[in-house]
Amino acid sequence: MKLFEWEAKAVFREHGLPVPRGRVVKDPEEAAAVAQELGRPVVVKAQVLSGGRGKAGGINFAGDPAAAQAAAARLLGMMLAGEPVRSVLVEERLDIAREFYLSVTIDPALPAPVLMVSGAGGIDIEKQAATTPQLVFTQPVEIARGLQGFQVWNLLADAGLPPAAMHQGVTVATELFRLFRQRDAELAEINPLALTTAGSLVAADAKLIINDNALFRQPWVPRTRAHFDHDLEYEAAQHGLNYVKLSGSIGLLCTGAGLSLATLDLVAREGARAANFLESGGANYRNAYHGLRLVLGDPEVKVLLINTFGLVSRADVICRGLADALKELGTVKPVVAAIRGTGEEEARRIFWEELGIASCPDTESAVRKAVKMAREAQ
Repeated sequence: MKLFEWEAKAVFREHGLPVPRGRVVKDPEEAAAVAQELGRPVVVKAQVLSGGRGKAGGINFAGDPAAAQAAAARLLGMMLAGEPVRSVLVEERLDIAREFYLSVTIDPALPAPVLMVSGAGGIDIEKQAATTPQLVFTQPVEIARGLQGFQVWNLLADAGLPPAAMHQGVTVATELFRLFRQRDAELAEINPLALTTAGSLVAADAKLIINDNALFRQPWVPRTRAHFDHDLEYEAAQHGLNYVKLSGSIGLLCTGAGLSLATLDLVAREGARAANFLESGGANYRNAYHGLRLVLGDPEVKVLLINTFGLVSRADVICRGLADALKELGTVKPVVAAIRGTGEEEARRIFWEELGIASCPDTESAVRKAVKMAREAQ
């Protein structure tokens, strides 16, 4: 779950991390009022979840309240990377002497949390790591031992942080790691970490991504419509479903993420596109109902492909839930199914006798059939 910059900075502030003074607003007059309160030049930043705001014109500087109001009026309502700008963050403009990069993320190859530091902030860290890796310094962290002060000190020194700012730098990095752990984050990033002309470090920008699987123990995380790319994704989240809207015409409902991804690949191999990613076991009737309603409610879906492989979750139990849901929904869209696993004979009987759907013998043949039907329906 991605957070907006202003939300990430609110969390940073709770952890004692230095962030600029400011406030999020939703109309130009409020922007002028915030600039008046701050009493100094401000930066007006569009609040969207995608990156690259600066290059797209989503960050404006304003020297007075009138300019802040004009900047907010320009930004509010505009589209940035396909996202509407519904709010802007108005905060004090920093006098920056130098910019650094600081983040904590997970390296899946280790696997372990990794502290990353660079002496070149405000840039695309992935691009820099690929082109000039000597400027990016990393420190894997052993969970049992935690992040050690000397490790942070050495990393910041390698990145070129001045000695006068070193103590604050160690404090900021250590607290960012603590935040990362406590908030179940996938990424906690400060880019840039600004060293001001006064010699202090401030998080000029903030990014925080919370692990979706940990949201049950992070009740503070907002889950509004603005946090999702599509209405269907927002609706799915209300029912605890993992749904991603895609651009194709073949609706997918598969048991397990691995089978879902494999099915996506097979659809692509046939020269077609799936309309969604949806992981659903189907054994729970309500989950099956809501998942099917989401997929079938997408007007771009021409055919539904159900691909199940029941092992721990029995295929007959899965198909019982799916069959009941399909009958209640009364779909008129064609359905293709591949049903295998424990109890598959009973599962196939349920689909054939109650729905008139014959199961394909394997995923490949089911995908080919679904692709053919989708093309005929175009």
